[in-house]
Amino acid sequence: MTTKSRKIGFYYLTLISGNTTIDNALNETLNYIDNLSKVDRNRTIKSPKFGFLDNINSNSQRTKHKIVFKSASHSFRPPLVHRDTIAERESPKSMEEGETQKTHLVTKAINGDVIVLLEKHQAGLNMNQIKNYLNYFAMTLDVETQIRFDFETIAKDNFLEEVENLSRVVSADVYVDKQLLGSEVLDYSERTSTVKHEVVVSVKAKNRNTISDFARDVYAKLNSGQNSIQRLRVVGRNNENNVVKINTDFIERQEYVRPIVNQVTGEIRSSDLFNEMESALQNFN
Repeated sequence: MTTKSRKIGFYYLTLISGNTTIDNALNETLNYIDNLSKVDRNRTIKSPKFGFLDNINSNSQRTKHKIVFKSASHSFRPPLVHRDTIAERESPKSMEEGETQKTHLVTKAINGDVIVLLEKHQAGLNMNQIKNYLNYFAMTLDVETQIRFDFETIAKDNFLEEVENLSRVVSADVYVDKQLLGSEVLDYSERTSTVKHEVVVSVKAKNRNTISDFARDVYAKLNSGQNSIQRLRVVGRNNENNVVKINTDFIERQEYVRPIVNQVTGEIRSSDLFNEMESALQNFN
């Protein structure tokens, strides 16, 4: 059977606003979308591309969702050409139609976080587009505080490469073991039984400066395993001056999977891809 390589991106889904937890916010938003007709779910992603949430398959506790988005680009119907004979014929589709492209993702709520595994391919939807899609429908929810989603990239193996791609690193949150509060370094208090396991030390760059060297140093100490650093979250700007968030964690993740291809349509078999993605999720147990 023919297979095709697919890259899987790893993300944290986060909340910018909303008087609820991230998993409840996601469930409320998905439930609202799921009750709409597919016509009402449709949104312009970036003209001429449009897309909609096609299917949600959730477990009974609603802590894990397997989601399929469909998208297409309209207003393009050149003639078709045969691979072997080079014969051309008129395309049967209308200017309002486009070839369906599927994007698969799996979400899982773990210890107060929501992990997202996203199928990444050029014709599909990216994480920023999915975030914007969720935010559009979250705005219509009847809640006291408007829900707004954001996301952070989980990157361990290529963390330094991600940092190098930033024009500036503007802030870094260093997550350290709470025992540091009572250490000789800080000597704040040894009464930490009611303190969360992790303590966050926030470091910000001076105006127009970067703390990329600081981020590299902390990452090196994190990987050495000989100190109390648990993980590192970096916020910076890329060459287009867009905000980029990178969150490194202790995970061994599978970045590429090889699902089976449907021989009739050339599409990836959804059930096979979801099996591969769920296997990768085992790293978050």
